[in-house]
Amino acid sequence: MRGLRRTLPLLLMLLDGCASRTSDVWTKPGVTDADRQRDQRDCLALAVDPAAPLGGPLGNVVHLDRGLYEACMAQRGYTLSNERE
Repeated sequence: MRGLRRTLPLLLMLLDGCASRTSDVWTKPGVTDADRQRDQRDCLALAVDPAAPLGGPLGNVVHLDRGLYEACMAQRGYTLSNERE
């Protein structure tokens, strides 16, 4: 568990780039990029279940509940669009 606490921030940063499809953009009027990134990291932390590792070619891969991630972002006032601004 201690090792997970050390690697979780790095994992969340990696997932931050993978959580949204390449054309997905979270928008919220008046929000800064820094605030959006913080909210995305917070929502990723809620959506990752480190207790349910999945086997994979790269070793243990954590499960990301995309529905939970999207619900968290929507609850914070963001709208998901499929176009980059």
